[in-house]
Amino acid sequence: MAVFMLQLAEGVDDVVEAQAAGRTKSGEIVLESADERGNPVRIRTYRPDTVTAVFRRGPGDSGSYGWIPQPASGTWWCY
Repeated sequence: MAVFMLQLAEGVDDVVEAQAAGRTKSGEIVLESADERGNPVRIRTYRPDTVTAVFRRGPGDSGSYGWIPQPASGTWWCY
């Protein structure tokens, strides 16, 4: 599991534990986990206009943990 923080346009942060986060071709931000058979299940979906930034909690270049920014555009997946 990973921890993701989404900065929302309404001015609050949403912290979610999921196995993956991604941006689809349409710009939606999706968070997924796996069911008991290992199949991906979307646990949350955000419209493109509701999210201003996405971060994953993980080790930085210095080795200390922090919020690592994810790309602001394009299609991507982060695990």
